[in-house]
Amino acid sequence: MIEFKNLTKKTIHYAVFKKLYKKIFLKKFDLSVVFATPLLMTTLNKKYRNKNKSADVLSFLLERKEGEIFLNGNLPNLPYLFAHGAFHLLGYGHETESQAELMQKKERALFKSLQS
Repeated sequence: MIEFKNLTKKTIHYAVFKKLYKKIFLKKFDLSVVFATPLLMTTLNKKYRNKNKSADVLSFLLERKEGEIFLNGNLPNLPYLFAHGAFHLLGYGHETESQAELMQKKERALFKSLQS
């Protein structure tokens, strides 16, 4: 199940996010997606990552099959940021070059599959 909360003044169409959710999470996964303001993204980034700047996307794994993604709703390319956050919830990362390459490969394959 996927749920959305829009804390911005921007109109956001959820259909693409629902489609991505179905392609990324092949098994049951409860996901909350929050479209946040830059100020909230800065607050969360400072609290959880000790970085005093706005984040593009933040992912929080709450339980094994439950998570939350915060997206900076003022940024372009929200579907990509959503996918990036979702892959983090599935355990992908970019701490090393090989991890980053694998994550980028997954992201490219996902968006290529949407075009066909």
